[in-house]
Parts: sequence; structure tokens; C-alpha cells
Amino acid sequence: MAIEIKNLRLKFPETKERQFSNLNINIKTGEKVLMLGPSGSGKSTLLNILGGNIPRSMDIPFKADVLNVDTGAAYVFQDPDSQFTMPTVVEELAFILENKNVQRRDMDRMIQNALFKVGLKTDLKMPINNLSGGMKQRLAIASALLQGSGTLLLDEPTSMLDEASVGGLWQTLENIWEDKTVVIVEHRVNEIWDKVDRVILMNAEGELIMDDSPGTIMENHIELLNEYGVWHPYSWDYAPVFKKIESGDETLIEINDMTLTRRKETLLNIDNLKIKKGEWLTIEGKNGTGKTSLMLALMKLIKTDSIIHVNGKKVRKTKDISGTVYPVFQNPELQFITNKVYDEVFINLEMHYPHEEAHEKCGALLRRIGLDHVSHLHPLEISTGQKRRLSVATATGGVPEVIIFDEPTFGLDQKLSYELLKMFYERVQDGVTVIMITHDRGITKRYPTRRLILENKGITEIRGDGHA
Repeated sequence: MAIEIKNLRLKFPETKERQFSNLNINIKTGEKVLMLGPSGSGKSTLLNILGGNIPRSMDIPFKADVLNVDTGAAYVFQDPDSQFTMPTVVEELAFILENKNVQRRDMDRMIQNALFKVGLKTDLKMPINNLSGGMKQRLAIASALLQGSGTLLLDEPTSMLDEASVGGLWQTLENIWEDKTVVIVEHRVNEIWDKVDRVILMNAEGELIMDDSPGTIMENHIELLNEYGVWHPYSWDYAPVFKKIESGDETLIEINDMTLTRRKETLLNIDNLKIKKGEWLTIEGKNGTGKTSLMLALMKLIKTDSIIHVNGKKVRKTKDISGTVYPVFQNPELQFITNKVYDEVFINLEMHYPHEEAHEKCGALLRRIGLDHVSHLHPLEISTGQKRRLSVATATGGVPEVIIFDEPTFGLDQKLSYELLKMFYERVQDGVTVIMITHDRGITKRYPTRRLILENKGITEIRGDGHA
């Protein structure tokens, strides 16, 4: 269906400035629109208005002179966990079909077809909590397909998918969206840029400042995209360049005889793996190969058969490496412990620096990653991209010897991603070991000193250049 909004005004109760002031947007029936803008510009909020989630499910006050939206739109949210309602894969998908009054005899075929289209291979009775981030994202897309809506609203649907899966996913969506109205918020735009009809650019104040065809924008306005930190097909040509990283020979972490399993099936075997002080290491592999499980096992947060030494000392419990190894999880909400963005960063700095110096460093760090204007808010009140930056800040602001990041650039715009990469490089230069789980080829082929590829239940090592 066609979508039209005129003079939209919206202000979150906890903020001083309006998110939107007199915003106007028109989307024709069947159009495919890519919406771009810096982190925190309001893209996800606008998607929720376009589909009626605001105010139907989210009580956020707003006004508009004209509001024609599709309240039956199918969503794929930035955080797939936020849209699941049932405990297992089959129950989640069957629940959707039950609400559409689909006959029981047709459900199995429709469910299998949806899973096949998105490339999700898993036991139908698998608890959703046991799926990897990428597998959850595929499940969320399968759920959207089963809704059969005339409008698709996609909020970073590929952010947790491995590189090999991204092209296939967009091909799948392209195959089923011919007669649908589609609005996409996405940072990984290479595969989608030439598939959409229009590109809309928002600035940090939530204003629509450009609306044109993809070809026209790339030909005439690439500098404007860079100015606003928006990802485009040539973004990595503008990435930061670092001097070569010279890691030492000192072994910081050693893993021996590790076996990772999921539901009695072996995910990964590691005979011996040594990680050195001052390395920038990436962990790569297809969804479901055990990347996050390896991180959790290293932290002793899941049970596994393994012998792990850090600084020559055997690790038996998580507390044995507390303060030495700092994890930054894929879902940042899992590690927030205070009621204010400022306190979330300050509490870690206060443990290592005098009081006044800790305040100075906290303020400087929040300004650097663009969170100073939300420092008074609760960590759960800020956007997904802002939560990601906050979780990274809590790690880089302290003095751990090892920081493990699980998809640290997920949901971030170009400028902020590059700023985080600079921060990671600075930490490595200080002798900190940085371990990154990532699908981003722009990162993996430029920055790590060593790449670990998880495949065929084992690890293949590739020597990196250690500089851009």
C-alpha cells in the first residue's frame, strides 16, 4: 500500500530536542526504498511509525497532519530477540500461521518453505535461545515472509549474517517482494544499492535531506554520504589507515583440547591455540560455526572440555580472569549494570584512575563516541547503535589485557565504525590484545594481525597484514 506522512512531530519524553520536526515522507505502492542516516538519526523510530508500532505497541507521543501507514506491515527488527514470542523455532512460526487461520495440514509445508528460502537449517524443536545471532536473524526474516503482508519493513536484516549469506538473502527477498512496498534500513548496502528505487538520506537531527535514485546519489553526492557517515558501496576507500602492528612473542592465552558442542553435536575442536600479547585477532566463519560459543567458553561462561591458561595460570572459573579479559557481547543489554549512560562508563574508569581524572576520561570518551548528549539517560532508553557504542566504551575505557568484541560494528554508521577501529588500534598499540568476532570483510582484510576461520569443526589460521 502507499504510505504518506505530513508534518510529523515527535519528541521522546526523556529528551530535550525533538526527534522529528515537520517531517514529510511519501512512498508509493510497490516502491523499494533504502533509508540511510547516521546512528541515532531516527531511522528505526520512523520504521515503527510507518508500520503503526508507534503508537499501537510503543507509547511515544507524536502528531502528524496526515498519517497513512500500513498497520499490518511485516517487520524484521534490528534485534531479532525483540520480536520472538514463543520458545522454539516451530512454535514461533506456527504461531504466526495460527493467527492467519492457516489450516494445520498446510503449516508444515509453509514452515519448511520459509526456512528453506532464508537458508535456516535447524531442528524445528530447537529453543530459539540456543540459536546463534545470525540464525535468529534468519528466523525473524522467515517469520516476516509467513505473514504475507503487502508491506515489508526491514531494519538491518543482514547485520548478523555471514558474508556468504548476504547476497542469497537479498536475492530471496527480491524474489518475493515484486508486488510489495519495501522500506529498508541497512548499513551493508553493496548488495542492495542497485535493487532499490529510491535512497532517502536523513541527517543527525532526523531531517530528510536527500531523496533520489541510487545512481544519481552515487554520481553526485558521495561526499555528502561521507559527511553524514552513511555506508555506501565505496565506503571502505575512505577507511582509516594504520601503521603495521608489531605484536610480540609473549603468549597471553593458550587453549588446549577444547571441544565445543551444541545439543550433543560437536561444533568445534581445538587441539592447541595460542594468542599473543598485543595481537589484533579476528574470528570469522559462517553462522552457527561456534564463534560466540568460543568466546563464552574462553570466559568460562559455558561448560566445555578444555584447558585454558591466561598469563600462564590455569583458568577454572570466570572470576579467575575477571579484570584481565573483558567481553563485549553481541547483545549489549546483557552487560549494563547501572541506571545511567554516564555511570556505565565511569564505574569502570573509577576503579583504575583518581576520581577527577576518571570524570575527565569519562567525559572525553563519551564525546568521542557521540554519547555525551544521552549521558543522562538509562542505557536501555538509547538506540541499538548507541547501546553498542556504550558497551564498547565500557571496555576500551578500562585497562584489561584482552578485549573480546562480538560484532562490535553491528548497527553503526561509517563514521562511528571508523572511530571505533581507531580506538581498537590505540588499545593494541598499548599492548592490549583485541579479539573480534566479525563478518565484516572491510575489517578482516585490512586490520587484523591474524585471522581465525572457523570451518569444518576446526580452525584455519590466516596471517593478516596488521594494517590497512
